[in-house]
Amino acid sequence: MLHTVAPESTITVHVRRRLLGQGLVAVLSLTAPILLVLFWLTIPDGPWPAVVAAAIAVVLLFAYATVQYFRVAVVVTPTLLVERTFFSGTRRIPIDKVARAVLLDLHRTLAAEPRRQLFVLDADGRVLLRMRGDYWSTHSIHEVASHLVTVPVEHVENALTLDELQRTNPLMLYWFERRPTRLG
Repeated sequence: MLHTVAPESTITVHVRRRLLGQGLVAVLSLTAPILLVLFWLTIPDGPWPAVVAAAIAVVLLFAYATVQYFRVAVVVTPTLLVERTFFSGTRRIPIDKVARAVLLDLHRTLAAEPRRQLFVLDADGRVLLRMRGDYWSTHSIHEVASHLVTVPVEHVENALTLDELQRTNPLMLYWFERRPTRLG
């Protein structure tokens, strides 16, 4: 059971920090060998300054991505739900536009562990905000849900598969998750 909080409080939650480390490892494991080989091939008599420029560009791009990553957050105020995203800036959703919220555990596949998800919906059932357990901690998801004190929060007891959610409520899924093959 989630607790409610004082309506004048404001909370901010951030994405899981360990994902940044995983991204750094992926970027380093992909770019370091390529840049090292390019340096090895171009330093004697080739266009090594272009390789240095490429290496600087990779470092600057990763620095920018790190800054963007640290600004990703969901803020709940008494009147607004604010989502600061990685790519598309900031979305401000007035709380009075929120009709309900749904907390459920979703299996990507039956073999995978279910992940907690929060769907914040408008009166037409369209998703205003989705917090996926892949990126947000369960604690953060529950904290946001508990701060939506003027909104009914529905708890789905049994974990759902992606196919079940596709059949029952496809508008809650992202466009790339809504496949016609799932309708059967």
